[in-house]
Amino acid sequence: MVNRPKVLVVEDIALVRMTAVEMIREIGFPAAEAGGGEEALSLLQADPDIGILLTDLGLPGMTGWQLTERAQSLKPNLKVIIASGYSPGSEAAGTRARVTQIVKPFGIEQLRRALES
Repeated sequence: MVNRPKVLVVEDIALVRMTAVEMIREIGFPAAEAGGGEEALSLLQADPDIGILLTDLGLPGMTGWQLTERAQSLKPNLKVIIASGYSPGSEAAGTRARVTQIVKPFGIEQLRRALES
């Protein structure tokens, strides 16, 4: 089995978060989950195995873009996947080059391509 980075799923809607975690595990990646940005940042600092951040844009307390900036400052090599029903905003201009975006609702094959790219 290939040693794959752990994926941290950040989504405030529990059912959506659980579904994403299930798909990630089915694809073959280990997963962790958080309901918001502050919790996600704590997990990123505590777990050196997290190598991919999959986040929603609309989170309580901070946006997905704000989380992305803070997370990448903690882990510069962190891969980020934004999963949202919204189109990318201009506030993402500085980080967009290091970010993959997928549109909700996404299927397992779309998620697999984003994780494996």
